[in-house]
Amino acid sequence: MVGDLKTGHLLGASPASQFWAQVAGSFLGIWLSVILFVLFASAYPCITDLSIECTAFGMPAVSAWRSVTEAVTRPELPIPPSSAKTAIVLGIAAALTVPIKHLLVPEEYRSWVPNWSGIGLGFVVPQAYYPIAMVIGAHVAHYWEGRSSASWEIWGYSLSAGLIAGEGIGGMLTAILVVLGIDGQALGTGIGCPRGVYCG
Repeated sequence: MVGDLKTGHLLGASPASQFWAQVAGSFLGIWLSVILFVLFASAYPCITDLSIECTAFGMPAVSAWRSVTEAVTRPELPIPPSSAKTAIVLGIAAALTVPIKHLLVPEEYRSWVPNWSGIGLGFVVPQAYYPIAMVIGAHVAHYWEGRSSASWEIWGYSLSAGLIAGEGIGGMLTAILVVLGIDGQALGTGIGCPRGVYCG
């Protein structure tokens, strides 16, 4: 929610309107999350039955989060001591980077200080297309803001949020098509895929 409030602040929304939007969104989200879970569980039974192989999602990402959950809930640490030490060192480095960036690094060089949130995503999201999309988006944003900062302030964040939301809506529509039996596995073509074999 803190990230949402920051985005709203950047877009010029008032704190009161953001608060009531969060209240309305939370109320609707309670019901929509249940409906969407039932939809996705119906489309992809592997979500609720771990004995079924699931190829529709990036299972390495799921495995990474499952490992995180086990690491913080099990009495014994299910990871090598070297991994725990590395995580502690990286956490300390990330915490120290913030005061160093704002107290010691000149303002004109601060944009070159690594963003630890982006680095952390690389550890838990192993699919290559997410980092590629992030790099492309960052370059487009940098070029756009440099060429026309006024239009970037008006449209940049909204466009970025729309692209992210569009991917989520696309995933929901895909699940509906799977439930109806008219998804790519049933009606897809091999056009644009290697050797003409469906690859969706």
